[in-house]
Amino acid sequence: MRPRHGLLRSREFIMKDLYTFDTSFESAIETYKCVSKAYRAFFADMKIPILVAEASSGDMGGDYSHEYHLAHPIGEDRVISCDSCEYTANDEVATARLSDHSRQTSPPLAITQADIGVWRGVTKDRTTLINAWYPIKSSHGTGTEINTHAVKELIAELDTSVNDPVHSWKDTAAARKEGKNTRPRIINVIDFRLETVYSQLKERLPLIPGSAQSAEPLSQSDINASQHGEPLNLVRLMDGDSCPRCEAGSLRIHRALELGHTFYLGSRYSKPFELSVTLPNSKAPVPVEMGCYGIGVSRIFGAVAEHKADERGLNWPRAIAPFEIVVIPTSGVNSQTLEFHDKLTSWSSTGPGFDAVLDDRKETFGWKMQDADMTGYPVTIVLGKAWRERGKLQNLLSTITYRGATPTANCDNLASTTSLEQRISAANMAGERETINLDTLEPQQLAQVKKQLDEELEHLTSSYAQLHGAQNKFKDCLRCVNTRSAATDASNSVLVPLTNSLYVKGELSNTESVLVDVGTGFLIEKLKAAEQFYDDKVQELGHNLKDLEAIVQRKQNNVRAVEEVLRQKIMAAQGANS
Repeated sequence: MRPRHGLLRSREFIMKDLYTFDTSFESAIETYKCVSKAYRAFFADMKIPILVAEASSGDMGGDYSHEYHLAHPIGEDRVISCDSCEYTANDEVATARLSDHSRQTSPPLAITQADIGVWRGVTKDRTTLINAWYPIKSSHGTGTEINTHAVKELIAELDTSVNDPVHSWKDTAAARKEGKNTRPRIINVIDFRLETVYSQLKERLPLIPGSAQSAEPLSQSDINASQHGEPLNLVRLMDGDSCPRCEAGSLRIHRALELGHTFYLGSRYSKPFELSVTLPNSKAPVPVEMGCYGIGVSRIFGAVAEHKADERGLNWPRAIAPFEIVVIPTSGVNSQTLEFHDKLTSWSSTGPGFDAVLDDRKETFGWKMQDADMTGYPVTIVLGKAWRERGKLQNLLSTITYRGATPTANCDNLASTTSLEQRISAANMAGERETINLDTLEPQQLAQVKKQLDEELEHLTSSYAQLHGAQNKFKDCLRCVNTRSAATDASNSVLVPLTNSLYVKGELSNTESVLVDVGTGFLIEKLKAAEQFYDDKVQELGHNLKDLEAIVQRKQNNVRAVEEVLRQKIMAAQGANS
């Protein structure tokens, strides 16, 4: 595979599935609309324009389904949309309006056998040969293609996967001659443009392929209208065809990537599996109305990258960006930049902090800016000379880089421009961190505060456990070194571990020194100094554990305070409702 925009593309389609179960058709359709609305909102957060196309349910079954596509040249599907109304459908179910002019047929002499094309297919049981007759040129003189989906709509048993349908059908006809119980037949499907000339040219058309000619008469039938009596259009739609829903619209064909699909299944599966419920006002059980929904998780990242990338690199929307903001100081990291970053990411009265990263790597400023562009952060904040000297908000905001056509095009990548100004302004102020009055927060905000505190507490607790484990390892090393120092020359025997439970006996060749891993990938030979090294490590980690324990305690107190205020507000709300 070839990387594109820093991503590896593949054809896999990992789905995030959802199944719904309702007790009536009306509630099932309402659920379908709710899920569809959620999908549209989800893709809106991805900042990609989605074409919601009417679609065939295919093997899934059901009577109602939609596909969610991103129009893009690399797409493998065809989606047809109207340039005047909201009509959008995939290639399988899209139709065009047949005008009175297009229904007019030319005189018989104007169309010859060479102007008529035939596409052949065979049914799944191989007993029926399908001849689909269509004009090989459009009214504009351009070539046409057969629409196999239109043929399959008429003949559900059509097997479009057969490469040589005539050969498969001929074998069935041969079996008939041998006395086997088969009934080969032929069905001719005629495009509406050929309705008049077909009957006049029928005797000259190769209704039966030469290789399948038989002296025995075969059953033949013609189809020139749909089940509802509508004319048959067997030609694939083309740019400029008339919209079937509005008078003024023209159809446009898009290459597209399918990112999601929704199906209303009805009782397609619940009836065979006898999945039913008995409602309070119903004596007999009713089958459950089902829905099936899926989003292509693995395709979304590639689709977003393809759609939003520019000449500088990727351009992730806020919803899936690795970070919302990258902060790049022009002259290294100091306490002032650390304080700014801390303020930017912390909760305040204006809302939760931003998901921001401080680029403190030891690289040049130009390299960091280029890397930020390639990574695709929604917002880049540069802390330059003007910010260091004056710290004015307007100077800071002028260095914010919005990825997009205009400076305001992607402002919605953040909560809002006002929110951004407030958060940066708070981060830009000197002094102690802002204190939040919990009583002024709504229950939803309190829940968000608690969630953030819980996540911080979980991280701190995990760090405490890791530090404690490291301290114990250093204590073990110190004990071994002390034991070795006090050992006599005769006690040089050791057990060398080969696995966790397998040892071999060994002898120390040198008892005067050991190799100490100093933590940077280097081993230093020493013995007496090793005691001091490990003792210092144990003491240092002990101090760190005490500091971390105090922080954990404060966080736990904060969580309890938030929980208490939240509990009181919920009880007050319940009392007011009662």
